[in-house]
Amino acid sequence: MERNAVEENTGEEREAPESSLAGVISCLIGMLLGVGGVILALLGGSPGISSGVAGIGLGLLGYFLGARRLALVTVFVCVAALFFGLVASQGLIPGLGPFDHR
Repeated sequence: MERNAVEENTGEEREAPESSLAGVISCLIGMLLGVGGVILALLGGSPGISSGVAGIGLGLLGYFLGARRLALVTVFVCVAALFFGLVASQGLIPGLGPFDHR
């Protein structure tokens, strides 16, 4: 057996590029939903949790489709957006009144 013919098995399997691309697209849409919730709260709209939860769901989908690092960032951004919406809805951010007292 030749020396060059020996292959190393690293234990990692390559995923199909289509699933990785779908994961990246899913994560980017989820991140846009999370950031959109923060922008909506800053502009005076009523912050809701549905966009943040949908963003977390898309981040988890992206994780399972192969975009691991971007999915972790997406979930982190969406959780931060949920907390920001909670803080903004209670009036704890200067310049933004509580949304449940209008």
